[in-house]
Amino acid sequence: MTFGFGHYGWAIIVVIVMLLAFVLYRRGKRLIGHQRFNEWRTLVRTVIMGVLILFVLASYLHLPDPVLQYGSAAAGFVLGVVVALLALRYTQMGRDEKGVWYIPNLYLGIGLIALLVARFVYEYMVIFPQVRHQVRMAVEQQGTVPMAITSQPILHAVLFLVLGYYLLYYAGIILRSRHMESESSVHSKAG
Repeated sequence: MTFGFGHYGWAIIVVIVMLLAFVLYRRGKRLIGHQRFNEWRTLVRTVIMGVLILFVLASYLHLPDPVLQYGSAAAGFVLGVVVALLALRYTQMGRDEKGVWYIPNLYLGIGLIALLVARFVYEYMVIFPQVRHQVRMAVEQQGTVPMAITSQPILHAVLFLVLGYYLLYYAGIILRSRHMESESSVHSKAG
């Protein structure tokens, strides 16, 4: 079985799995363990998450049922905010001679990695076969490929859970580090 990629089907799947494993490894290093705080990099990540949220929301206007997509996005975003607040509560932060550092909560980090893996597995094992079947049926019946296939609300909810989490988590880390800096300058002036 070649999955529509000719003779290279399995090779492409192996490359995709290897790339996915590498991405998850890099993501895991950022979610678990001691992190040096870099305000500029964190601020850029926060802005990117905000802009990405706006672009995805704007793209929903062209979908067949935007209300469903906005509803699932809102539900995912609210859940992401709740998880981010929980993560900020359990994130350890400190200051040493090299600057501010933080350690994200191990269990929430593992949970986010598991959520990303589950999303990919669900997408490739459930969604893609459904889409392939819908396209095949449309080509057989109409002779053309449909322009838009209704998207899955659960995937939008998971996407916005992750985007909302990172937006609020990064903003919270910035605020906590600035608070630590202001406390540090007050203590150094008093001493």
